[in-house]
This record gives sequence, C-alpha cells and structure tokens, in this order.
Amino acid sequence: MTRYLVPFSVLEQTIQAGQCADSPEILDHYLTLTTEYAERLSIPDATSLHQRAFNVLLDTVCDTSLPPHWRQTCLDKVYLPLSQLKRLIVTYQDARSYFKMEHSLRTLSHYFISSY
Repeated sequence: MTRYLVPFSVLEQTIQAGQCADSPEILDHYLTLTTEYAERLSIPDATSLHQRAFNVLLDTVCDTSLPPHWRQTCLDKVYLPLSQLKRLIVTYQDARSYFKMEHSLRTLSHYFISSY
C-alpha cells in the first residue's frame, strides 16, 4: 500500500467530517502520526498535540450528523491519546487537566452514544 503525505489538519478535517467513515484505518494512521510527532516535541507541546487529537475524536463522537458506526469507532480510539496524556503528567495542573478530560469523555460519550 502506498502512503501519501497528507497534512495533519486535513486528516483531522476528514475524521471530523466522517468522510472516511468506512475506512477506520485512517484513525490508526492519524493516531500513529500523532504519537510520532509527539515523540519529537517537548512535554508541553506533546501534551498539546495529544489534547488536540483527543478533542478531534471527542468532537466527532458528539457529532450526531455523522454515521453512528463512525462515532463509535472514534469513541473506541479516543482512549489512545488520553493514555498518552496520562504518561505526560508532571504537575498537579497536568493531572487536573487530565481528569477533566477523562470526566468529559465519560459524560459526553454516555450522553451522545446512548442516544442511538
């Protein structure tokens, strides 16, 4: 399979729009790129990148205009950036931010996924 260089933001837009809802491997590619990019960054920048990936996936989960199977696939993958964030906790503020994100995930996924 040939890999094409696709700008990171284009991948995010594709995911959020559900344009590849029948190709879940795009999520794996996106999360792999996120991890690879984050490994080259400082801890604060890596944290921001994983938070960005988390928010892209969570926003997609909460978008009721997208196919339910795509939203569920994103929900299944949203724990990956969250687990990466957990490894980057250094300060009390980092931990507090992490637990807020975890709480948002539990609350929003229950509300939006249980609707179908």
